[in-house]
Amino acid sequence: MWFGRILLLTALAAFSVLWPGLAPAADIDSYAKAYDRLLAQDARAGADGTSVWGDATPRQGTVSLSSGGRTVHLGQGPGWLFGLAVPLGEGKTLSRVALVRPDGQTTFAAVDALPPGLTPVAASRQAPAVAAVASPEAALAALTDRLLGHSLQGRRVYAANEAVTDTATVALWRGKVALSGGPGWLFFVDDKPGANWEHPCRYVLVARTGAITVARATMPPKDLSAFTEVTSRAAPASKAANGAAAPTVSPPTAKAATDASHRYAVIISGGANRYSNYPRYWNDCSFFFTTLKANGFLQDNIYVLISDGKNPAVDQSDGTSSLWDLNDDGIDDTRYSATKANITAVFDELAGKMTSEDILYIFTTDHGGNNTDTNPAPYANSDVVLWLWNDTFITNTEFAAEVNKVRAKAVVGIFEQCFSGGFVEGLKGANRVLLSASRWWELSYAAAAEDLDYDEFSYYATQALADPTKGDSNGDGIVTLEEAYAYALAKDSYQSETVTDTDNDGEHPSYYSNPWDLGRKLALTGAYPQAKAPTYGGYSQYEVNDTFPSDGQSTGWKGTDTSWTLDLPFAFPFNGTTYTTVNVGSNGILSFGTATTSGLNTVDDLKAAVAVAPYWDALATPSSGDGISVDSGAADLTVIWRVHTWVDDRPVNVAARLFPNGAIRFYYGTGNRNTSRTQYRDKTIGLSLGDAASGKYLLGLRNGEPDLGNAKSLLIQPATMAPPSTGLPWGSLLLQ
Repeated sequence: MWFGRILLLTALAAFSVLWPGLAPAADIDSYAKAYDRLLAQDARAGADGTSVWGDATPRQGTVSLSSGGRTVHLGQGPGWLFGLAVPLGEGKTLSRVALVRPDGQTTFAAVDALPPGLTPVAASRQAPAVAAVASPEAALAALTDRLLGHSLQGRRVYAANEAVTDTATVALWRGKVALSGGPGWLFFVDDKPGANWEHPCRYVLVARTGAITVARATMPPKDLSAFTEVTSRAAPASKAANGAAAPTVSPPTAKAATDASHRYAVIISGGANRYSNYPRYWNDCSFFFTTLKANGFLQDNIYVLISDGKNPAVDQSDGTSSLWDLNDDGIDDTRYSATKANITAVFDELAGKMTSEDILYIFTTDHGGNNTDTNPAPYANSDVVLWLWNDTFITNTEFAAEVNKVRAKAVVGIFEQCFSGGFVEGLKGANRVLLSASRWWELSYAAAAEDLDYDEFSYYATQALADPTKGDSNGDGIVTLEEAYAYALAKDSYQSETVTDTDNDGEHPSYYSNPWDLGRKLALTGAYPQAKAPTYGGYSQYEVNDTFPSDGQSTGWKGTDTSWTLDLPFAFPFNGTTYTTVNVGSNGILSFGTATTSGLNTVDDLKAAVAVAPYWDALATPSSGDGISVDSGAADLTVIWRVHTWVDDRPVNVAARLFPNGAIRFYYGTGNRNTSRTQYRDKTIGLSLGDAASGKYLLGLRNGEPDLGNAKSLLIQPATMAPPSTGLPWGSLLLQ
């Protein structure tokens, strides 16, 4: 019987096994072990129909590959290079390469075709021998060698403090897992320790017979004290007593546009429980709070709800209690514990205080999840939750109901947690600007830089707001919410389109502004109705009212991962050069000079190109009505793609129009929906002049938008040109 305990081990052993920091098993020292590691890192490598290729000679130095006009970086050798051809059905194959290093670190990348120099790995592989295990050390070695590919690198592994003699049942934040087959030893394996929860993990029972039983889950144990970690994780170099060293926070140079008495903020970080409340969440809140104070916010107008509030008990995973002073000024800033009741109380209070002259800023971090009752994988709808203290949560619908109590001139939301795009969907409405680290079907991640103990997206969004030298794109002394999003999008390093196990390997920050230009008029210092358009690479972008172009002249161009040269009817100025031809890619991209043929796309890939991308994605022309047409004249040239996504045949109808003065318009017709978790189906929007180091690129605000069906057109033009008169209400009544 399961008694509701956090960890119940049926028929417990007579003694408790202690784990004083066991050393991990040997690293990868042969091609055969490297292949085992590959199988452990991507289960598809061993699936029926998948072909695996490799090179038994380790690659040395910098390992980079060329793929469809892109340069794919796999990092530094030595390491063994592998290629995977994964069948999708209907004649489609996904190609991946991987570099397996001796320390077990494995880097994957998507490619258009496997590189030369690889030979087939034998399809038949002898399964590892199953031998009896007589000790916890031997059980860990069996787990490491047979399940994890000879290395614990890249995972966090915990051993249960008590041995199992029959059945183990582990309570999770929601529900439980049970494993039978004892006697033996129980382990908890965190497969994506860089991601916020909920994300893939495993519970593993290694029996004394050598048999291994695995239960997959997406949540850690409710009480991690029943386990002891057997892996080590170095603290970030800049980590201080309660978090990372304070980043740069500078007072704004522009005068506040809205009096501090009319600006309010709510900061929420639940953490779930003391074992999963990572110090980086406190750091996220501290950074944002300190930035608010530097921008003149009144202490009484900032509502901070963090984990267990002002309880001095241990509430963080490193065994410390969260400091209540977020900016080291001697004042306690945390007011409440992060519970649903306290969230209700805060918004009730704000509903009684705020008026239509006030602006509300909301910041959330820690863990998020799908609402399992209504939104199982692959997360086809936006029902999600934010985890609060004591293993409780609030749904996006419930949270929106709280926020909707408040009257405000504008509401701003910055959401860091996994599946945070669901909070954007739940809060959409007039006079709102909403930013999220990921879409509603995606995980979000901790900062990739080893010296940063923060979360990736919220760190860079806050850094832009905190330091005008980072976020102010046009030199007007104001860092707007639009600029904060654009900066964070460009800096975010989790750009992969792949899915490993059950969840995404990358995050795609999203942005919502209603009206569309509200985000470029709102800063932490208030509302600036006459704020200048952000400028990137010498260009600015605007939403305009323009109808989708009618079909031009059919070109007869069909295919995948290819490009055709098109003569321009005028000299087009771009990148300090005038072009008379353009390469029309089958994947929704126009490139100048070197053709970009790959549909595998990321923000960094666009930055490296000289190109214009209305909807760069892996596209195809499977239907009779699919194709690319061109409408060419002395006043402009329009390229129209009527195609489908390559991986799942969703309709895509987009167009790009070039003008002799260097302006560009992007158009969006029916279809264009990137919703629910599917690998290799995402888009990159914007332009690049091929000099990322100098910031010569502009990323479209719609990069993270899940649905661009019949979306309004986007105008990108040289920043020296006057703003368009249509679609740009500089005299916006909403902010006067």
